[in-house]
Amino acid sequence: MGEETQLKDWLLVKPTGRWILILAVAASLGTTVLGLYKFNEFKNAQNKQPETVATAPAKIEVTALGRLEPQGELIKLSAPSSLEGTRVARLLVKQGDKIENGQVIAILDSYEQRLASLEEAKRQVQIAQANLAKVKAGAKAGEIGAQQAEIARLQAQLDGEKKTQLATIARLQAQLDGERKTQQATIARLQAQLDGENNAQKASIARLQAQLNGERKTQQATIARLQAQFDGERKTQQATIARLQAQQRNAGAEFERYQILYKQGALDASRFDSKRLELETSQAQVNEAQATLKRTLETLFQQINEAQATRNQSEATLVEQINEAKANLTKTDRTLIEQINEAKATLKKTEQTLVEQINEAQSTRDRTVNTLSEQIEQAKATLNQIAEVRPTDVQAAQAEIDKAIATVKKAQTDLDLASVRSPLFGQVLKVNARPGERIGDDGIIELGHTDQMYVVAEVYETEIDKVRLGQAATVSSSAFTGKLKGTVDQLGLKIGKKNILNDDPAADQDARVVEVKIRLDESDSKQVAGLTNLQVEVAIDVSPTSSNHTDIPAGGNPTPNPSPSTGRGGRDEEGGSNQ
Repeated sequence: MGEETQLKDWLLVKPTGRWILILAVAASLGTTVLGLYKFNEFKNAQNKQPETVATAPAKIEVTALGRLEPQGELIKLSAPSSLEGTRVARLLVKQGDKIENGQVIAILDSYEQRLASLEEAKRQVQIAQANLAKVKAGAKAGEIGAQQAEIARLQAQLDGEKKTQLATIARLQAQLDGERKTQQATIARLQAQLDGENNAQKASIARLQAQLNGERKTQQATIARLQAQFDGERKTQQATIARLQAQQRNAGAEFERYQILYKQGALDASRFDSKRLELETSQAQVNEAQATLKRTLETLFQQINEAQATRNQSEATLVEQINEAKANLTKTDRTLIEQINEAKATLKKTEQTLVEQINEAQSTRDRTVNTLSEQIEQAKATLNQIAEVRPTDVQAAQAEIDKAIATVKKAQTDLDLASVRSPLFGQVLKVNARPGERIGDDGIIELGHTDQMYVVAEVYETEIDKVRLGQAATVSSSAFTGKLKGTVDQLGLKIGKKNILNDDPAADQDARVVEVKIRLDESDSKQVAGLTNLQVEVAIDVSPTSSNHTDIPAGGNPTPNPSPSTGRGGRDEEGGSNQ
């Protein structure tokens, strides 16, 4: 009965009221469901553990513009400098050819002329060899006996003339010897008297000379003692200075090492200042030791000069006395010497007369001997000419052969210079001179070892300290697809002006850069073997976590790995700047 009553009441309600009631019930149910959902979410949030988000370290790169070049750089192969101005006669290679080390790549226009000169020089060798064979064959036989008889006759006549003239000279020589002995006896008597006077005066001079020598030795001993003291002091002070200078150099080396560590931030200022103080103290010690050496040497040098002055004064006095004794000796000797000179003059007159007669006899003999000797030599020369081969003729013929062979070698060298050879294995990248053209400053061809390509990157001087040998690098360009890979193979040792320019008007065109050579991987190197001098963009991975590099800076000395900070000019993996 109750349910029927409720149904009747519901049917009696107006339609508008019915919808209002339905909406109210629905809203009540929705609020209940939403509360239950939020309660469950809150409960789940309380039970859920927080998740840790892992972040990878940022990748740091140094970017630069670069250019492609073959291993060993690009070589412009030209003719020798002595052949400048010549033309290419034949070109034996073309662009793109692979050539071997020592391969002939071009023949110059002087080749044919030099080849003809070589052939001519070889013929001259053959002519000289034939001439030598002719000389060695010897002259014809005949008239040797007649010539020998003529020589014997002239020799007999020469011997007879010699004996006659020698007898005349011997007689005159005996007369000269007699006169000479008589005058010499007189001179000997006077000389003995002169010697007696000389001995007496010389004894006095010897006594004074001995006194002079004694004074000299005494003063020289004093000077030698002072000189030895001078040398000893100098060596002692120099050893001290050398030791202090060694300490100074060690302190300087330590200071430079600490200075590098201080600049890198690995050392505090107080320790750096202490090393600077050690260096300055070492320098002051060296200066003080040098000043002490100078004062000591000046004092000893003054004492040596005083001793030398004393020695000179004593020597001057004794030398004056010796000169007086010598003057007395001269006066005493003058009279006896005049008498001796008179005796000698008499002897000279006598000897002169006899010597003139002897000389006349010798002249007659010499003229006769010379005339006959010349005739004998002429006869012997004629005999040698017809009887034997002279060694001088053989030597002259051999010299002609040697000269001709030397000419062949020179012609061969000149011929070799007319052929241009490659100094290495590589590929012809460009031909600059073709047959008939004159060789200019660019040479004949441009050659490079393209089997292995390199990238020369111009790294800013402010970023070069981040680059190390062995670091990985990527290379990109609009001229090829993808990115090339390589490793840092060589760091430049000087800073220069930027040569590779981009199209950015805001770029620093006068920036100072260091060239860094990057060796491309083998597969990537083949991809760009034909793109020498292509401008590329380089990115060098300088991340501290990178393990494929040798930690060597531009100067070549190992340094610790850099800190994890990106550093000035670095670029993270997303390309954002950290400056």
